[in-house]
Amino acid sequence: MPVEPLIGTGSAVLGPGRGRRRSLEAAVLNGGRLDHYRRLIDRPDRWWVHAGVISEDAVAPAALALIEAALYARVVESGGERTYRFFDTGWQAADAPTTWPSSRPEPPPREALGLAEGSVAVVCAFDADWPQALVEIDGSLYGYQQRPDGHWRRASCLQVAAEPFVEATFSSTRLAQVTGELDATATPWGERVPTLSRSQSSAGIRGTDLGVLFQHDGRQFLLFGDTHWGRPWLALRDSIAEVVTDSGLPEVTFHGSPLRLRGGRATMGEYDVPLDAASVDGQLYGFFSSNHGRNRQVMGRSVVARCVDPHLPIDPDRRHRPIRFDVLGTLSELHFINVSAQLRPASAVPGAGGEGEVLLLWGTGSYRSSEVRLAMLDAAALARLAALRAPVATAELGLRYWDGHGWSGEEADAAPLFSPGAYGELSVRWVAEVGRYALLLASGPGDAAGTAITLRWADHPQGPWTPRRRLWDWVAQGMSSDPFTRFIKSSPDDAVAEAIFPAQ
Repeated sequence: MPVEPLIGTGSAVLGPGRGRRRSLEAAVLNGGRLDHYRRLIDRPDRWWVHAGVISEDAVAPAALALIEAALYARVVESGGERTYRFFDTGWQAADAPTTWPSSRPEPPPREALGLAEGSVAVVCAFDADWPQALVEIDGSLYGYQQRPDGHWRRASCLQVAAEPFVEATFSSTRLAQVTGELDATATPWGERVPTLSRSQSSAGIRGTDLGVLFQHDGRQFLLFGDTHWGRPWLALRDSIAEVVTDSGLPEVTFHGSPLRLRGGRATMGEYDVPLDAASVDGQLYGFFSSNHGRNRQVMGRSVVARCVDPHLPIDPDRRHRPIRFDVLGTLSELHFINVSAQLRPASAVPGAGGEGEVLLLWGTGSYRSSEVRLAMLDAAALARLAALRAPVATAELGLRYWDGHGWSGEEADAAPLFSPGAYGELSVRWVAEVGRYALLLASGPGDAAGTAITLRWADHPQGPWTPRRRLWDWVAQGMSSDPFTRFIKSSPDDAVAEAIFPAQ
């Protein structure tokens, strides 16, 4: 039995407003319910939000139209065709407008979107100066946009097709706060205990965004993204800390100066963050996102850089001695914007060939709306990397990409390791104790798993990967009603938060 499409060629329209303050409007059929979704286009990191229900009795995708600054929907219901209009209070039945737009913007062809034949069900376009389209691919809905260079790129996910998952036997549990001065969550007896780092008094750091753990030269470190310093002129410069674990909870020591990228026209603003690091033959290589907003994309590209001083002299008192990395080249502007790295013997990687070690890179492209792919820097590429003294083109880095059957030299050939996908940040590690790779991912928009962190296992870097296991729902648990276990601000007056993001 054929599956009913979620959208039709007329199911998307540019909303009212002017310039980038306008919105993208879409009508999506979910069973018999017709849902209205909206995405603002004033900045690239806006997500699709549910704006209302148009009809509970729809039998086919709807057509939207903007007529005299009013949004209308033409809906086929079980009793015939009806017209609805969107008001401040929601959708209401209305008289049909005297005229309905007779033409629609031409949607981009499948080839321009870089999609395989047979995967695309429907493409509908927005009549904007900034060409965009909503595409249904195997039951998922993705937003695409045309970059200034003419290439179409995926830019958002409205809804990802349901994928099976199982619950973990045990969920993750909050143990302690890492950054800041005192734990924002008081103990049941009202005490606010010191954080693991006392980062504000020791290194001048109020708090940070996400962190990634790596090992180098027998030591453990954490790289942190957008970091809030007590010195406002540092803005959101990233940070690094050393982790020492003897027994019980670890001690975390932050360096008193931020990370700094040199060369390669790399930027270090919001969303420009360290992604991972790899220790190779005594050298430390870092992977960073850069150029947020480039071509109107969230996280415009990623770069690979080498640490200037691989000894990493972490000292909280060093206020004007940043840990420097020299950019060696652009890693990706397509499928590997967020990456996770793991060094492995070449003999353990199918098709790698040769001796020595290879650096595996798992990556995602368009932020929180793309699949996971695999790339590799083999022993020869790592040797070239060590010899570089100035940034080179991506093609000169020697990356090879898993195309589903073997390794290709073209990033466009990189194949998803599993589908559907709407992912951004990811973490992959070889777990020697079980002899398998572990992959952690945050679920995407409209995912059946909710706002969750999921786990997959694989014997080989390319898979096959096990069905996902939900470890925890960071809204249901992170924003729980229990003030002693939650760690995400759940309301404006919630004490579980430092005053770092007042708007949130």
